[in-house]
Amino acid sequence: MKVRKLPEEIVAERVALRRHSLETAQTMFEYVDSDRARLGEFLPWVEYTQTLEDEIGYIKMTHEKWAEGTLFDYSIFKLGSGEYIGNVGLHSISWENAKCEIGYWILGKFEGQGLMSAAVQALETICFQIGFNRVEIRCSSLNLKSAGVPRRLDYHLDGTLREDSAENGRFRDTLVFSKLKREVKK
Repeated sequence: MKVRKLPEEIVAERVALRRHSLETAQTMFEYVDSDRARLGEFLPWVEYTQTLEDEIGYIKMTHEKWAEGTLFDYSIFKLGSGEYIGNVGLHSISWENAKCEIGYWILGKFEGQGLMSAAVQALETICFQIGFNRVEIRCSSLNLKSAGVPRRLDYHLDGTLREDSAENGRFRDTLVFSKLKREVKK
């Protein structure tokens, strides 16, 4: 499979995904900063996002990786209000093996509304349309809300990687979910 580009905007039923923009950096940083304790429980990058300049650096890095075809990261906006609610993106892309991983986070006040499931499903649809055969989602076994997303979207739990990552000074297990192109409901 050759390297492909993803659309810079994906509009779904309840959310719009847009390639990160420097204009959103201030809001992104303020959201991370306001929800730092909750996000930092499972996301290691939170401790490295201490200033607006850190957020700007991250956005610039995503633009470079986007151009290389090695990372496609989006801001998620709630349809109707246009409010920024979190991020979703493709990571660990293997074009030669036609597989990728979706990663995501959402501000706490938007949890439980099905918005992240809508965002992941929208991105998953594009992945299969452009030729990926396998989409993975990985998360801490302790992050029940994050694990709920692939479960709701009919991903298969491939297994548990025991104590494969250090998180907040302790080892943790990682759940590995996947969906294959042939498993997508038409």
